[in-house]
Amino acid sequence: MGEPRCRYCQKSFRRSKFQPRQTVCSETDCQRRRRADYHKDKVASDPEYRQVCQDSSRKWRAANPGYWKQYREEHRASAQQNREQQKARDRKQR
Repeated sequence: MGEPRCRYCQKSFRRSKFQPRQTVCSETDCQRRRRADYHKDKVASDPEYRQVCQDSSRKWRAANPGYWKQYREEHRASAQQNREQQKARDRKQR
């Protein structure tokens, strides 16, 4: 039996002796995708976890009330680009 292949980058890797069922290599991008996939699946399947994530966002927004307004003022080019992209997505939807 050869070395396993990472399910994201398809490169072979050596499993950790502490994680014998490891399916993803240790590359930063692969680990980031693994965590993002876990989070997406967990939010979709666990209502309590989804609620905790929503509450966390609400709590942050309540503690930082003008953040996005200030961000858009300080990053005008980024805000303008986002507006244009949103308009394009809206046109595409129609």
